[in-house]
Amino acid sequence: MKLIPEWYDHAQCLIAWPCNLELYGPHIQSARKEISNLANQISEEEPVYIYCNPQDMKDCRLTVSNQEISIIEANLDDSWMRDIAPIFYREGKDLNSINFNFNGYGKYPNFKNDNLISDIICNQFKIPFKRSSITLEGGGITYDDQGNLFTTESVLLNPNRNNLSKQFLEEELKKYFSLNNIIWFKSGLFGDDTDGHIDNIFCPIGNNQFLIASTKDTKSKNYNILQEAKELVKENLFRINPINEIIEIPLPSKIQIDNKFLVASYINFYFCKNSLIIPKFNTDEDLQVYDIFQSLFPNKKIKMIETSYINYGGGNIHCVTMNVPKI
Repeated sequence: MKLIPEWYDHAQCLIAWPCNLELYGPHIQSARKEISNLANQISEEEPVYIYCNPQDMKDCRLTVSNQEISIIEANLDDSWMRDIAPIFYREGKDLNSINFNFNGYGKYPNFKNDNLISDIICNQFKIPFKRSSITLEGGGITYDDQGNLFTTESVLLNPNRNNLSKQFLEEELKKYFSLNNIIWFKSGLFGDDTDGHIDNIFCPIGNNQFLIASTKDTKSKNYNILQEAKELVKENLFRINPINEIIEIPLPSKIQIDNKFLVASYINFYFCKNSLIIPKFNTDEDLQVYDIFQSLFPNKKIKMIETSYINYGGGNIHCVTMNVPKI
């Protein structure tokens, strides 16, 4: 297994400054303030680099007052760093990367700058990289420390990404990262603009434990999706290792901004060395989720922060960050 799980130590955190007015509309400044707060929280534990369009540099410097945070000028189309950053892996004692193709989720025309950012990052940090013609976003995969990678058919097998067979993709990803298994969920959350990224519904956390989103609302359009996902992952994980444990994390109640219902999940969080940074939705589920995370991570501080305006743009904490592993 060459992929490095997110709960391992980080060398840096990478973030992109929100720039897509079509997505954020009148709320872009609110999203930027939330990004700034997120960057401040992470910078308490690891170096943070924010990549920003030239025309937004002044605003970024004024909003991000923390002098310890590095602001890097770069041309961007959007702010979902998880999806456009390199996919880092270990090669012997060195950090390397596969830089996959990014095509704007197969639906947005402006993506050419974002498709270059992974090369820019690798050159900046002097990380050797290989390019892959496979279209793959970082939020579309997750992985544990047992050689297992998890993804969704609705994204990776979507013809708007790849006209490639499941067998071919499995062979290529196993070859790249020395994987033992690839576990395919059918889809992600209903209405997810990415076509169903895995990082809204499922997350390995180490110690043979895995988080999965859940809802008890049988009228929810996510109810059957998540029930099917739970059965699939139980069957596969218990077959691989009978001591694996699956912990359900409830979805937040419906959240709405300007008549837009947000596709929201607490699983879209960020690991730090001494804390976890988790979205706060100001719903009844906040306290319940806090208690679950605190019980799972008794030695870490659980930080829940406001991210509703980031979420309005289509993602959350995990989507706007990328951890660079420390090896």
